[in-house]
Amino acid sequence: MQVIIIEDEKPSARRLMRMLESHQVEVLTMLHSVEESIAWFETNKHPDLIFLDIQLSDGLSFEIFDKIEINSAIIFTTAYDEYALQAFKLNSIDYLLKPIDEDELKAAIAQYKSQQKQSSNVQLNFEDIKKLLTNPVEREYKKRFTVKIGQHLRMIPVDEIECFYSENKGT
Repeated sequence: MQVIIIEDEKPSARRLMRMLESHQVEVLTMLHSVEESIAWFETNKHPDLIFLDIQLSDGLSFEIFDKIEINSAIIFTTAYDEYALQAFKLNSIDYLLKPIDEDELKAAIAQYKSQQKQSSNVQLNFEDIKKLLTNPVEREYKKRFTVKIGQHLRMIPVDEIECFYSENKGT
């Protein structure tokens, strides 16, 4: 899993990087402003996950999304809880309040991995369905139905059945 950290407070960014590395998460880079982040996204492959502070030195990080379409998952890391609703309208996994708690970080990473696993399972299921549609399986269908007529049971071949209907609690 490759991540980037967008955080204007360098000590906080370094602390978060150390915490992530202790969970075997590769940090590609640390960015410190809206402008720097936009420039980076324009020239680099987007990471799997972004750890994003909301209030940066040159504005709110939401401005990045106004300029660049980002498909990466996001975990917000901020000292302010007032932006939570706006944050969850984006592709966010979690909203961690500073100072970041080790257990909360671990849970957020686990949640991201869980969502990725579910997403890959959906892809596999789609591929399985596609195979079934292109290579239909030979199936054995019923050749006759057993029907109750009065007190007797009668076997009727499928070739003789035109339709089924229900009336007076009987079919």
